Amino acid sequence: MCALLNETLGVDKNDSNGNDSYYSERDVNTKSLSDYALSEAYVNFYKGVAEDILFYGMCIVGPFGLLGNLLSVCVFLRSPSLRRTTTGQWLVALAIADSTVLIGETFRWLSSHRLDKNRKIVFYLSSSLRLNFHDTTSAGCKITHFLRYSGSLWSAWITVAIAVERLIAVAWPLKIADISTPRRVQILIALIGFGGLALGLFPFWTVDRLDEIDGAVCRIVNESAYKLWNDIVIKSFTLSIPCVLITVLTVVIVSLLYRARNRRLACLSTPPTMSRCHHTATSVISVEVQMTIMLVAVCVSTIALRSPYTIAYHIRSHVRETDHDNKTLDVITYFANLLTGLINTINYAVNFLLYCLWGSSFRKECAKLLRCSVNDDQIIAPTGKRLLSNDVLSADRIE
Repeated sequence: MCALLNETLGVDKNDSNGNDSYYSERDVNTKSLSDYALSEAYVNFYKGVAEDILFYGMCIVGPFGLLGNLLSVCVFLRSPSLRRTTTGQWLVALAIADSTVLIGETFRWLSSHRLDKNRKIVFYLSSSLRLNFHDTTSAGCKITHFLRYSGSLWSAWITVAIAVERLIAVAWPLKIADISTPRRVQILIALIGFGGLALGLFPFWTVDRLDEIDGAVCRIVNESAYKLWNDIVIKSFTLSIPCVLITVLTVVIVSLLYRARNRRLACLSTPPTMSRCHHTATSVISVEVQMTIMLVAVCVSTIALRSPYTIAYHIRSHVRETDHDNKTLDVITYFANLLTGLINTINYAVNFLLYCLWGSSFRKECAKLLRCSVNDDQIIAPTGKRLLSNDVLSADRIE
């Protein structure tokens, strides 16, 4: 069980024995097939490949996600039409929660390491840079996992709340304005955030920096308490329950949207003189409808990116608890757990791209934000006055 719990921190228990961190492809290739499934080289090689994929994958996912979430917040806050909607407020909170997870994952990524032949810790990034505070400082160890756990819990339940609001908006469009008000949404965001932060505090008394023969590492110091909180916070309220709820809600929303689309097409096929709904059916799609489409895309991506990790995490837990001696199954589940973990992290980084793909209002506001940035960089005259073209001045007068 200790090995499983340490995997959640990104460090397998076998690392302390030097079994899961160094691999040699030459040693693997020289083994016979009968010895291959049981050899340490087999285990170390494929676990090492998984660790490499996770490390280099985070090189892309981390910066891209943090930049995308920052741009999302800027676009929503600078746009009156998006900022005033309750959905816009939900998405700002979601971007902040996702960024919290990515910051925690980046802190852990900075300390990525494996053990060499001599069972000494070798960091992917040079230790001379002193970026490995996740392992070398007690505060870094605790804060890193606090950010990861609290942020992921916060993000999961914000997504559930968004799906519930969109379901109400699609099922009862005339009542959504009375049910979901900006004030109520702000209170719910605060409650979800407070709950996520409170439940994510358990790393402060369950993990800590320990000095071992191989060097300082971030380890579990209270196994029973960590297992209890991990089962409640991570397995249940971060992975399993939100995943099921989001899946059910998304299926219902898509079904209702499909029915609404069929009714709209029926209205369009009726002559205008015989249908009162013709004018409404042919009107421009509102910002709220576009928000619904964006959020359905967010929910679908959440299901697609989180579900594999949820399944792999539970399978890995079962294997570590029951099949201790099955090295083949151990390495398969370890590889799957790390690979799906990277895919799960992409969930916190991809929303900006989804907004751009599925939200025309978001694209327009993003373009305005970029144009403002370009205008701010216009050439400055020697007198200190900004030189603007006639086109820009005309556009300013029109707006």
